[in-house]
Amino acid sequence: MALLFNLSYEDQDKMVNFLTAKYSDTEILSILRNLGINKDSIYNKYTPKKINCENLVEAIMQQDLSEKLLLLLQSQKFYRPSFLEEFGHLEYLISENTFQNNTTQIYNLIPSNNTMPINEWIDSCKTKVVLILGKDSPTEYLEKLQEIANIVERKGYQPILIKKQPEVETITNEEKMLAYASLARFVLIEKSEAAGQIDEAKICAFNRLPSIWIQKEGVGDTWMQGDYEVDFKNVKTFKYEDISLEQCLDQGINWVEGYLKEKTAHLNALYPWRSEQ
Repeated sequence: MALLFNLSYEDQDKMVNFLTAKYSDTEILSILRNLGINKDSIYNKYTPKKINCENLVEAIMQQDLSEKLLLLLQSQKFYRPSFLEEFGHLEYLISENTFQNNTTQIYNLIPSNNTMPINEWIDSCKTKVVLILGKDSPTEYLEKLQEIANIVERKGYQPILIKKQPEVETITNEEKMLAYASLARFVLIEKSEAAGQIDEAKICAFNRLPSIWIQKEGVGDTWMQGDYEVDFKNVKTFKYEDISLEQCLDQGINWVEGYLKEKTAHLNALYPWRSEQ
């Protein structure tokens, strides 16, 4: 994977100490295997654990594996509660506790949600909800997003424009967006103009949220994200002219539904406990 994120020098030192304190030698070796790093050049059983962890972090930096390590340390096997205390400032990462807290607040904020248990409500959202992001002011930009939402609704989904959702006093704008994005079946981002969706697109990409990016031919918000779909399987860009917007959305929806079907099949084959249900 190309370098899109890397640990700062301060975070590298934190990571060395975190790995040393929270993981056994056997677990360090398992982390090496999961990252695809040759242990022979990193790990020596006669060397103090901290030195081995320093070698591991150095290899991670050299091989551009910062993001993969952070995702691995959030998996069920390697997660430690103190991870968020040390690395929670890396804002693009969604923690399970944050997701549960924020979605619960959204659930409680909308009275109509209370007709079903929260777990059923979340399942319903993951089936039908599409979060639509993009430049939403002044009014003409919001009208473009509403046009997109109307098309998406005709396709059988439940579109949500983040600007039209009620505020939750105890969460930030970013946390609000993350909560809705995590609930959605997929995210659709209009990226023809530079605005806040640049940050939102990065957050969605790094959190592996299925995302359709659309933009008008000949324009775009930033070249800095132009290569994201090369490295992130969950992102794909589609171009349109005004007369071909619906066709563009059809292409994007066909792609994302195919991606979700393929991902589901892969995960079902990967996780043995799913076949037991």
